[in-house]
Amino acid sequence: MADDRVFIVGYMGAGKSSGGARLATALGWPFADTDQVLAEAQGRGIGSLFDSMGESAFRSAEGEVLRRLCSAPGRMVVATGGGTPCFGDHLEFMLDRGTVVYFKVGQEVLLERLRANRKNRPLIAGLSGRELSDFVSAHLEEREPIYRRAHIIVDADALDGQRLQSVVQMIRERAGFSP
Repeated sequence: MADDRVFIVGYMGAGKSSGGARLATALGWPFADTDQVLAEAQGRGIGSLFDSMGESAFRSAEGEVLRRLCSAPGRMVVATGGGTPCFGDHLEFMLDRGTVVYFKVGQEVLLERLRANRKNRPLIAGLSGRELSDFVSAHLEEREPIYRRAHIIVDADALDGQRLQSVVQMIRERAGFSP
């Protein structure tokens, strides 16, 4: 098992980017966000890329970003897109190359977060009210078994400092290294 990568997985709106950055700081490691890396490499936003490439090509491009980030030297915390672990061999790749942490967030908290930021999320940009709730419910039901294969599952409804330190400790114990 590799101990130099931590992959953050979870549904959109789960706080993978912000919580992942805080986790990286707590570990003293660099941080990368696959969506940000992909957008910078392509010179366009994620929504635009998703729309123009289609989901399959977009997920393949995410896989290339994952592989590139894993080939970089040193330790790193990597936040992934919500669908990244659900496509192809991406989850197996992450499970084999580091510690996968699932930021689990309750559906009501997700809906509250997503309502406020719908336009930046290509899968839900045109949904509102009941459509959004039904979509998230069905999507979570489909993705939850995949996310639950993570090495560590974290209740991330409110990722406070104490909970973050607990995650750091679990990662260190699992990976068998000291600070």
